Amino acid sequence: MCTGSKIRIMIIGESGSGRSTMIHELTGKEYRPRKALAPVYFGNFVETPGEFLENRRFYRALITTSMGCDVLFFVQDATRRTCQMPPGFAAMFNRRVIGIVSKCDATEANVPRAERFLRNAGARQIWHTALKSPGGVEDFRLKVKKLCPAAGQE
Repeated sequence: MCTGSKIRIMIIGESGSGRSTMIHELTGKEYRPRKALAPVYFGNFVETPGEFLENRRFYRALITTSMGCDVLFFVQDATRRTCQMPPGFAAMFNRRVIGIVSKCDATEANVPRAERFLRNAGARQIWHTALKSPGGVEDFRLKVKKLCPAAGQE
C-alpha cells in the first residue's frame, strides 16, 4: 500500500469528532484548518469538512477527494449517541477504510456503541484513540507508522 514516499490518509468524521486534533497530534506541527467548505491538505493528511458527511449532497465531493488517497479514516466520537455514517457507507469508496473511535478517554464515552456504528458503516478494522490521555497519542502514532512509515512526515 505504501508504494510512494508519501501516501494520503483522508479523515472523514462529524464536526467536533477530533479530526483536526488527530492531524495536529500525528504530525506534531501547528495545524489550524480553514473553516471553508473544502478539503484541507496537510502533509500526508486530507481533512474533509464535517458538513461533507453530515449532508448527503456532499457525498460526491467525498468520493472525488478519496480518489487521491490511499486510506480512509472514519472517525466516530465515542461520546456521541448518533452516527452520521449510513449503513454500508464504506462501499462507496474503493479504498481501505479504518474506523477510528475517538475520545475513548472521556467519562461519557461508550466505546462499544461507537464500534457498532463504525462496523455498520463498513469499517472492518477499528482503532481506538485517547489523544488527550498520556500515552494515547504515542499509541495512535505507532499504529499510523505501521500502516505506512512515511505518514506524518513532510
